[in-house]
Amino acid sequence: MNRKILANLAWMALVAGGPAASQPPPHRLADVPATELAWPLSQSLALYDAIDGRRMKGYVEELAAISRKSRDAGNQRWGRIAGTPSGVETQQWVAEKFRKAGLDVSIEKFALGSQARPVSWAVGVQADGELVELRSASPIITFDRYMPSAQGDIDVEAVWVGLGMASDFVGKDVRDKAVFIYSVPTPSSLIQSAGWIGAVTRAQEAGAAAIIVVLAIPGNMAFVSHLRGLAAAPKLPVFTVGLDDGERVEALNASLAQSNRSLRARLRWRVETTENLEAANVIGVLPGTTDENIVVVSHSDGFFEGANDNGAGMASLIGLAEYFATRPREQRRRNLYLIATADHHSGDHGGEWIHEHMRPILEKAAIVANAEHVSVMEPVWDRPWGSSIRPELVMTNQLGSSWWGVHGSERLAEIVRDSFAMFGVPTHVEQGGSAGQLRPVQWDAPSFYLHNKGVYYHADADTPEIVPAEGLRTATQAFARIFDAVNELELSELRPGSR
Repeated sequence: MNRKILANLAWMALVAGGPAASQPPPHRLADVPATELAWPLSQSLALYDAIDGRRMKGYVEELAAISRKSRDAGNQRWGRIAGTPSGVETQQWVAEKFRKAGLDVSIEKFALGSQARPVSWAVGVQADGELVELRSASPIITFDRYMPSAQGDIDVEAVWVGLGMASDFVGKDVRDKAVFIYSVPTPSSLIQSAGWIGAVTRAQEAGAAAIIVVLAIPGNMAFVSHLRGLAAAPKLPVFTVGLDDGERVEALNASLAQSNRSLRARLRWRVETTENLEAANVIGVLPGTTDENIVVVSHSDGFFEGANDNGAGMASLIGLAEYFATRPREQRRRNLYLIATADHHSGDHGGEWIHEHMRPILEKAAIVANAEHVSVMEPVWDRPWGSSIRPELVMTNQLGSSWWGVHGSERLAEIVRDSFAMFGVPTHVEQGGSAGQLRPVQWDAPSFYLHNKGVYYHADADTPEIVPAEGLRTATQAFARIFDAVNELELSELRPGSR
């Protein structure tokens, strides 16, 4: 029985004025969940019926399983990380999928350079001698840029500044203290109020010894969070914690403040720098009948289970390989290059390698596409009707909308726009957002991207459960239709400036 139904039953018992009865009430909702939204393709699009969302969802689950091996090996920062065993296994997995589909496969190694990564940490608060560990604590993604030292252990007074607006700092001395900031996601840890309100900037400029950001997403998720507003100096450790942990801190702080006592924070961390690491791009090629090309890139690395980011994009990449491999070569006008990059989160040397080493391919590319975060369930914040409890994230059967953008002719932009609409791929109305993995090659040829950054971005709740098979199917079908439509046009018709 799901949580919503349990909550309904508990609420009905509360309204009745007593504990839940041993027998179910006479009036209750049926225990039947909604299913994923799906519509059959029109006859004109039946060509793309062979693209199987359920099969691709299985690939998302396989990639998540590789990530869990990293966790089970004892890594505190875990996932599919370039330069680690999980990164190597992921690229081997991609190569095998490409080979099985019948592609010509090459492994192109490149240097990762120096990699500084947090390997252990702990954050807790102390009240009346009792240390409360904040288990959701995680260093921000750029922790190594701002930490005062590679290893640290500090015990300082803590200050709660709420949202961290200018008024919230009035009368509060935060110098040499740990500052807790309550941050509103808009909609995720990528863009959050602690950055755009200026809270982290105020705390750093006022001399904080550490910053702990409470991300106000229901539950107690751990995040590998981006955080804008930090300066290069002064150096200080910056962590995020989930909402449950954050509310515990606020409650303790409020209780102590009533008797003019102070909360303390204990923070420990260790960052290791590794030199001379390598990673590799995996390139699969389906030959066409001309010397022109279509290129698709997708990054294979991800934090935690990385189901949407970027298991979904990788599943779509494999789905495209399998689909077009079934087409006779004479039906493939252009060579299809499918590229899995290994280190989007570790400097994106793989993307730069494409830009620097594949110029002849890009110069004759009809289109370069990015498959990134292409399918995620869009949750809502809700609570049982009539209650005043804190809302939770409730699963829905709707797909999250994505950023999108096209670099090329108006005709190309119309093809991309119309293809997304044909298959029900939700996007923002206006083009924009981030091109993500496409950035190193975005201007090297006509290009487009589809890129979701919802609530579960870089969170330990980014699991296969939130990746709908239908979203994988429709996004991949849209990509396939775009490539087919592009193959009807000459290179000159796709370039910027052409109608």
